[in-house]
Amino acid sequence: MASYSQGLLFAILACACVLTTLAARDLADDWSIVARHEQWMAKYGRVYSDVAEKAQRVEVFKANVVFIESVNAGNNKFWLEANQFADITNDEFKATHTGYKAPVGGNKGRKTGFRYANVSLNALPASVDWRTKGAVTPIKDQGQCGKHIFRQ
Repeated sequence: MASYSQGLLFAILACACVLTTLAARDLADDWSIVARHEQWMAKYGRVYSDVAEKAQRVEVFKANVVFIESVNAGNNKFWLEANQFADITNDEFKATHTGYKAPVGGNKGRKTGFRYANVSLNALPASVDWRTKGAVTPIKDQGQCGKHIFRQ
């Protein structure tokens, strides 16, 4: 019975040590991210209005750094690094830097589908010569393909 208690105590202590190590590593990672964020702020001259905004931006920065490191860990012919946009989300970037204006109310009222769905095929002519309507020019003979390359 004593050996069982000692084994159980050992297992509990081992788990506690592992959890403490993991927590310490996470805490060290968090401090590392905070330090990197401070360096990044100095480099790009970023200042936040209050502590709450800074805490939010650190979390966004951390998520972006994790993404950057995961991409850089791959076998790519390119690499990423934190730039002046590292503290904003993708949605914030789209809203402020791409000129994209999301439709108000989402897709409500937006028509989708084929424009000529209700047109009767019987009402259409058998053929149309768009040249006579001035929509296109007549066919031009350009000679052999690639021949223009050798002209001087």
